[in-house]
Amino acid sequence: MPKQNKLNIDILNSDNLVLIFERLYDDKKSLVSCLFVNKLWCQTSLRILWKDPWSLFLNEDKLEKSKPFFRTILSQLPDDSKKILAGRNIKIEPPKPLFDYVSHLRYINHTYSADGKKDNDIYNYAFNNYNESQRSELKKEVYKFFFKKCSSLIFIDLTNCNYKLTDFPDIDKNLSNLNHLRLDDKFIQLISSLTELCKSIEKVDINLTCSNPTGISKFFQAQLRLKSIIIRDNVNESNNTSLEKQYGLIGDAIVEKRDLTYLDLTIENNVSFYNNLLTNLTKLRKLVLYDSRYRNVTVHKQLKFDNFSQLQVLQIGISFSVAVKIIQATKNTIQVIWLDKGNQESEEQIALLIRSITEHCRKLKYLKTYLKDENLEDFKQLLLNCKYLEGLYIFRGSIYNDEDGKKLLDVLADAAQENLYKFQLHYCYFKIDTLNNFFKKWKGKKGRKPLYLYPILANYYENRYLSREEFNKNKKRFNEMIERYKKDKTIKIFENSKDFMFINDFEF
Repeated sequence: MPKQNKLNIDILNSDNLVLIFERLYDDKKSLVSCLFVNKLWCQTSLRILWKDPWSLFLNEDKLEKSKPFFRTILSQLPDDSKKILAGRNIKIEPPKPLFDYVSHLRYINHTYSADGKKDNDIYNYAFNNYNESQRSELKKEVYKFFFKKCSSLIFIDLTNCNYKLTDFPDIDKNLSNLNHLRLDDKFIQLISSLTELCKSIEKVDINLTCSNPTGISKFFQAQLRLKSIIIRDNVNESNNTSLEKQYGLIGDAIVEKRDLTYLDLTIENNVSFYNNLLTNLTKLRKLVLYDSRYRNVTVHKQLKFDNFSQLQVLQIGISFSVAVKIIQATKNTIQVIWLDKGNQESEEQIALLIRSITEHCRKLKYLKTYLKDENLEDFKQLLLNCKYLEGLYIFRGSIYNDEDGKKLLDVLADAAQENLYKFQLHYCYFKIDTLNNFFKKWKGKKGRKPLYLYPILANYYENRYLSREEFNKNKKRFNEMIERYKKDKTIKIFENSKDFMFINDFEF
């Protein structure tokens, strides 16, 4: 009986530790220190650390860390894989590690951004001492091993992978809970295998080439739980007219999924394809639109929108006229608007955008927008009408001078409602005295919450003739001012090196 009690306590402790260690997921240093406490702590922290180890080295500055990672993976390969690799003059160094690390993987990735490219392959870096054929064989055996050992996979990146997955042992069992898949549609046998094996994927991130329209259409039709699609249009457009049928086939398969809640499109030239999606997928709750042609306004003007009665999040990096059309197609449901540096076709466009938000987005919680001096009166009405607004990110193409900055801060101090307290004012420089007066006004307003400030730039020079010594004095004065207002709780958080990325935090 005492032995049974001990077992129950261990199980309880393990479950509790998992919950605690999950909260330490972004604090890798603390998690690593937990490895050395005792066996239970070691095993539990390993589960968390190895859930998604790719985040530790899939970065241009951390690539070297991938080499010990893959040495560990290769040392765990089964004997039949080692024999295949030996036949390609690839020798695996013993011994095997103490723990079964690979079984903890829930994410499988391989691409990273570097040198202006988004699809670099970590296998090419980690195994750069092998030739291309050997690297391909290594990658295949590693993936085969992952699919055999990882029974709780959530995400797999299969871009540029041409595998017949049905030949891999145990893959049908271990792909059954797959939630998120990244792929391209170039390889017929890969798409065919995925269609056969996967029926419950909720999120697809696809590089579209239209090289296998029938196969990718069948794949989309097979997904019974699909809620989210990200489409990167990589079609060679030299013969775009002849591709209409291929695009149409894929588009028709996607719009059958009328319960889609998230659509992310890279806008290129095939307008009929995008309009098919944008006018039929009316239950979207998050819509993201960018382009790779830097403001292809002619194409943007042809986009059509019907009725987004459930849209909560709008993220746009194309013409602001598109944002206006979408906002006008909603019914006061939008809570987040994130407008990157898109294209305003005219001066009036900014005013129309601000007015559209004021009229159609009464439940708005977070806003990132472009703002010009001429729009401050319209912007004031937005602040007065959007009473739920909590966070604001303002940017502009040129730096405010102090007088303009003062006008902006005066509008914020006078018109901000009691829910608004998070700010990032990008490309806005302010004199220290101007900021000081704003903080005083904020402190003096009844019901105002303590400020969360993301990069707010003070003009330490204040005029271009200041010496370095005077600059340093101003910088010190600014920092002392911030600390003073922190102390009296006018400011709660000042993050001068961290962007206000509320778009990543909002759950819809």
